[in-house]
Amino acid sequence: MIGTRPYDPARDDLTEIVGLIHRAFAQYKGKIEPESGALSESVDSLGKRLEKNRLFLAEDDGRISGAVFATQKGDAVYLDRLAVDPEVRCRGIARRLIETVEAHARTTGAARITLGVRLALQHNIDYFQRWGFVETGLQTHDGFDAPTSMDMEKRFS
Repeated sequence: MIGTRPYDPARDDLTEIVGLIHRAFAQYKGKIEPESGALSESVDSLGKRLEKNRLFLAEDDGRISGAVFATQKGDAVYLDRLAVDPEVRCRGIARRLIETVEAHARTTGAARITLGVRLALQHNIDYFQRWGFVETGLQTHDGFDAPTSMDMEKRFS
């Protein structure tokens, strides 16, 4: 049974979560420019993220199988670093994490969830569109002449 919960520093090992993020994003190594910052996450960088961000975890049979960060930004909650262990994909874990961020956003009074997705990852764009996210703009990473990522949002009714 897949469940989600907030990160608990007394219970959860950041080293394990860093490993999960690295495994989840490894498939993009060498396929997107610039490289995903997720691949350079460390225990220290996650610790710093936790100072201003919420981290939600998915568990499957007591094992951490997914993670996602949520950051309050004005009237929105920014969904970041959605990661699912490749060994257990296609079991609804990403959906459960997105639903968890949505529930969190609603409790904070946010009007929407926002995120960024690389243009080179059309399957990710399609996935978020299926969950009600729409394009709100394009971004260009430093050093590039053309857009490299898409901003998306899901508004609450």
